[in-house]
Amino acid sequence: MRQDKRVNYEKAVSPVIATILMVAITVVLSGVLYVWAANLAESNTDGTFEMYTFSATSAPGELTSDSNDNLIIVTMDQGQEINWAKLSVKLSIAGAASVSCAGPGETTGPCIVLESEPNGGVWETGEAVTIKENGVDLCDGEICEISVKIINQRDGVTLDDSSTIAESTPLPPNPCYAKVLYNTQSHQVKTKSAIEGGDDTWMLLPETSDYEHPAYYHKQLHQVLDCSDGDTVADGNGGTWMLTEMSSGGGSHGGGDSGSGGSGDSTETVCDDGLDNDNDGDVDGDDSDCASTPPADPDCDDSYLLYNTQSHAHWTNQQVQDRQADDGTYFWILLNPDDWPDYNHPAYYDRNSHRVLDCSQGAGVDDWILYASSGGGSHGGGSGDGGSGDGGSGDGGSGDGSSNANPSCDDSYLLYGGGANNHASYTQQDVIDGNAPDWSLLDPNQYPDYNHPAYYYSAGHHSGHDVLDCTQDDSVGDWTLVEPQN
Repeated sequence: MRQDKRVNYEKAVSPVIATILMVAITVVLSGVLYVWAANLAESNTDGTFEMYTFSATSAPGELTSDSNDNLIIVTMDQGQEINWAKLSVKLSIAGAASVSCAGPGETTGPCIVLESEPNGGVWETGEAVTIKENGVDLCDGEICEISVKIINQRDGVTLDDSSTIAESTPLPPNPCYAKVLYNTQSHQVKTKSAIEGGDDTWMLLPETSDYEHPAYYHKQLHQVLDCSDGDTVADGNGGTWMLTEMSSGGGSHGGGDSGSGGSGDSTETVCDDGLDNDNDGDVDGDDSDCASTPPADPDCDDSYLLYNTQSHAHWTNQQVQDRQADDGTYFWILLNPDDWPDYNHPAYYDRNSHRVLDCSQGAGVDDWILYASSGGGSHGGGSGDGGSGDGGSGDGGSGDGSSNANPSCDDSYLLYGGGANNHASYTQQDVIDGNAPDWSLLDPNQYPDYNHPAYYYSAGHHSGHDVLDCTQDDSVGDWTLVEPQN
């Protein structure tokens, strides 16, 4: 008996279909992954596959009603360096519409990006940039919620979109911020505030950079000048830029740099400026470490002379402007009242000692004071114990034969001291040879406003610093000029 063996072919259909489906799914997934990877690679710089990651933190500094506060610091944590020309940085404050920030070296925009390492216009991996206000008050108060978006404009790809909280964090006092940039040859002076306001040559680097702050970047020389001891930048024209202090003749550092001094008519107190004004080793912070700003001399103006009480050298305001006020030890320049509003003007800066002498009452720099110009008699208008003659009031003595000059007085006349001076007398040669105590002969070229010969008496009162010249009836104390006896 034959038995038929039946085979069930239906069992072989399912494995075949399953295999075909698996192959098809694999092919489709591979294609999708390939297209996604290709598109992602094309969206990155230079066509290479590169992932960008950034982090944002609050920048140090206060959030005030001013329009130049530091807001946030953004760091490129991962990615390939990219040219700033390809990037757009946008900020949104507290969910408001976003605004575009000016890139490094640009000026247009309510905010601006500052590089910590200016190196030719690229943002490098690991580099932190500071975003700050640019003439618009975007944030004030204690905190400010900020969203930042970084866009590759060339490809229309957003590289980062994140949010952070900017917090108001006052910086500790830094005495170096009171220093100014000074050029030893051109005598240019640039303040921190002036540079922050926009300068063609210098820019202030943000605190994120690795320097002793404040640090300034020279845009043409590509060099940084910071507060390290002895740090300088040569300008290529024989001059050197340095950071130095501006100090006033009245004894207070900076002549009231804190904004309170030098212009009022009463003594004001300048405190908490981070400076050791009283040289006690402590910075300001209590009432014992404050600098007193002297009041202005109401009579002092451009007619006052820069006068040395020891050498008797003097310079007019015009001579200072013409850069003639240089005696080898001191070189005076006139400060612009618009740039230095905290001084009692006119104010003169000595480029050698880096000190300022202005019209504050009692101000002085070493032996230099500002002194009223006088026509004759006593230097300073006949005050003190000298200059009793007509010339002492400053109405003559110009050396041009005016009516109050003694027409017969010449080099032969003697210095004669009666009374307490025991009738001592000295010839002009005695004065020249140094044999006439306390007397010196004035140069007619330097002192054209006297009736020459004119003699300076250094033993007089500080208010007098008296000059005895050929003005009729002129005298200094018991001293007169007399005709020699045959």
